[in-house]
Amino acid sequence: MTERVRPYLFYDVALTICAKCFRKLEGKIIFQDEKVFLLKRCPEHGAQRVLIADDVDYYRRCREVFIKKSEMPIGVQTLR
Repeated sequence: MTERVRPYLFYDVALTICAKCFRKLEGKIIFQDEKVFLLKRCPEHGAQRVLIADDVDYYRRCREVFIKKSEMPIGVQTLR
């Protein structure tokens, strides 16, 4: 059996929308040819490939170093 090799490196999943009907979709963030793409597939409009960044190293630094992780608030403020 021949081993299949994908032409890209999978990085993460993302919640996205279809560019035509705005349906909520799940997409894959991939690295290919030193660029970052978002791959998504709408059941109605088919596959879409969106260029996110043209520099993989810069994109990874932004995602892994500079973006603060989300956290729960200590308390909830309410108006009286």
